[in-house]
Amino acid sequence: MKTKSRVMSILAPVIAIVIVVILWQLLCNGFHVSEKLFPKPSAIAQALVENFGTVIRPDLIISVKNIFIGYLIAVPIGFVIAAVCSQFRLITKAVTPVLIILMITPMSTLVPIFKLSMGVSSTLKLLVIVLQVAPVIALNSLGGFANPPERNVCVLKAMGCSRWSIFFRVAFPNALPQVFTGLELGCILGTIASMGADMSVGQGGLGYRVSVYASFAATSSAFATIIVAAVVGVVLFEIVAFIERLVMKWK
Repeated sequence: MKTKSRVMSILAPVIAIVIVVILWQLLCNGFHVSEKLFPKPSAIAQALVENFGTVIRPDLIISVKNIFIGYLIAVPIGFVIAAVCSQFRLITKAVTPVLIILMITPMSTLVPIFKLSMGVSSTLKLLVIVLQVAPVIALNSLGGFANPPERNVCVLKAMGCSRWSIFFRVAFPNALPQVFTGLELGCILGTIASMGADMSVGQGGLGYRVSVYASFAATSSAFATIIVAAVVGVVLFEIVAFIERLVMKWK
């Protein structure tokens, strides 16, 4: 039964994507949509095959490297912010609005301001990714840390455990689902932030490649690059989701 459920969970999105692609192709053929406005899936696939090895792949490597490094920096920052805030109610009230503002702000729009002091560099791209990812990890983790099982907390307090001992023995394990939700959302936001930073900063990356293709009206190639970026985000999300399943099963 479990095997059948797993197979269906894999097949369902694949079938949905196939249906969307078929409908997309039929609509483009039926309504004669301009290729420069909305290319057919077949044209996008052809552009992907022609350009991936020589043009898109180097930019893919740049983007994956930036997302990976930015994510690794953002995770501990977000976690530490959430852990510290969870111990002090006043700090939580002060920091939460700031985290919300940071989370909903498209950080790539601040690139022109950051350029004034940082210039054009890969460090600027990393900053954009970190500022976009860390807040969502912090907010989701903080939501989990805020409500540990009261009974367990009281027992550990009676045993003389310290505040941080109670945190790591009760609050943290209890908050794992919310922590992983933040990590998964971070993969998506990190990919989006990377694309925006590439477009604004330049110096390679999938977002930069999209802007170059768009400037030459190579819409099929631009769509192909966007699809590659989407696949990167999905793969990262699924890696974190897989780790979550392993951890929660062990827990």
